[in-house]
Amino acid sequence: MKNLVFAFFTIGFLLFGCETKKKEKIIPADKKEELVMYQPSEMTLLMREMFAFQEASKKQIENGELPKDFPERFKKIHTAKLSNQFTHDKSFQNFTDLYYKNIENLANSTKKDAKKNFNIAINSCIACHKTTCTGPIVRIKKLLIK
Repeated sequence: MKNLVFAFFTIGFLLFGCETKKKEKIIPADKKEELVMYQPSEMTLLMREMFAFQEASKKQIENGELPKDFPERFKKIHTAKLSNQFTHDKSFQNFTDLYYKNIENLANSTKKDAKKNFNIAINSCIACHKTTCTGPIVRIKKLLIK
């Protein structure tokens, strides 16, 4: 009988004593956190535009055509506002200068050398991103022509 009563209390304790209650945090309407929408930096927007341009250039080269001239607006890369954690340092300046040189070589390429010069330009992007914003490297590598 003692065992039966003990078992009954144990089961009751397990069923009702261990119940977890969710505590809802009630936040007054005037104290709710304001949602802030992500705003990409000027550099992020420029890089996205440059990526789209390079993607189109890749298709042109694969179709045996020479890519269009590099848009002048992309030269804002030297002055475009970066995300808060990044700065325009000497390394960044050197990489962008190298990229422009490689893009000029691509613009002056023959159809035979276009693929090689395009990949050199894209590799200069990858080299720069290895020192600063590493996130898009996988995406940039997809631009390389096999």
